[in-house]
Amino acid sequence: MNRDHSPFPGMDPYLENPRGWRGVHARFLTYLGDAVAEVLPPRYYARLEDRVYLDTDPPATAMLPDVRVVEQPGPRAGGSTAVVEADPAVLVSVRPETVEERYLEIRDASTGHRVVTVVELLSPTNKRPGTDGGRSYRAKQQEVLSSDANLVEIDLLRAGEHVVAAPAGALRRLCGPYHYLVVARRAARPEVREAYPIRLRSRLPRIAVPLRAPDPDVVADLQPILERVYRMGAYGATIQYAAPPDPPLEGEDAAWARDLLVPPPSAG
Repeated sequence: MNRDHSPFPGMDPYLENPRGWRGVHARFLTYLGDAVAEVLPPRYYARLEDRVYLDTDPPATAMLPDVRVVEQPGPRAGGSTAVVEADPAVLVSVRPETVEERYLEIRDASTGHRVVTVVELLSPTNKRPGTDGGRSYRAKQQEVLSSDANLVEIDLLRAGEHVVAAPAGALRRLCGPYHYLVVARRAARPEVREAYPIRLRSRLPRIAVPLRAPDPDVVADLQPILERVYRMGAYGATIQYAAPPDPPLEGEDAAWARDLLVPPPSAG
C-alpha cells in the first residue's frame, strides 16, 4: 500500500530496521539541520559533519553459495564411483564496512566559528556494546561533555544498550516506561539533563536546542521532520506492514500496532 503518511502517530517502528536505518538517519539529520537553520539567530549556522569508522559487525546477510561443493572419491573396491554432494552452506561476509555517520553542529560565526551545540541521532551501531561504532560514539560524546558545547542526543531506536549521557535508572524512576528518548545537556548546567521520554503511541516532541547564553533556545519540532523523512524516502511504498517490525513489538504494544494497521471494514 502506498502511503504519504505513516500510520503511526509518532515514531514508526518499521523505520528502526537496521538494514534501512542509514537512509533514515541521513534524511532526518538533513531535515533537522534545515529546520534549525531557519530559526537560528544571524550569528549562528548549522552544518552536518561526518564521523568515520569501521564497522566490524555489520548486519548479517545470509547468502546461498553460488556453486555446489562436490566430493568425488576414487572407485571403491568392487563398486562404482560414489558422488557425495555437500549440504548448502551459508556464506557470511567478515569484511569490515566503512561507516560515515552524520551529526549536526551549530557554530557561532562571531566567536571564530566555535561549536556551540552538537546534535546526535543514534544509530544501531552506536548502541551495540563492544563495537567500533559504540566506541566511536562514546569517544565523541565524552569529547563534547568535556567541552563548553551543548549536547542533544536523539534516540529513536528501541534496541541496543542505553548510551545517552543520562542515567537510565533515574530516567525510569522519574519518567516511567518509554520507548524513545531525547536528552539535552547544557554546558552552563553540566550536572542537569533535560529529558524527553517518548512512548510509541505519542507524537514526537518539540525540543529545546540550547545555544550560547544569553541567547534563547531554538525549538525543533521532531514530528514534521520524521513525516518528511517518511514522505521523501517513499517508505509508504516500500515498508511491508503485513510483517512485524524489526525489532519486533511486544505485548500490548504489538496488539495496538496490529489494530492500527488493520484497515477499517468497508461500509455496507
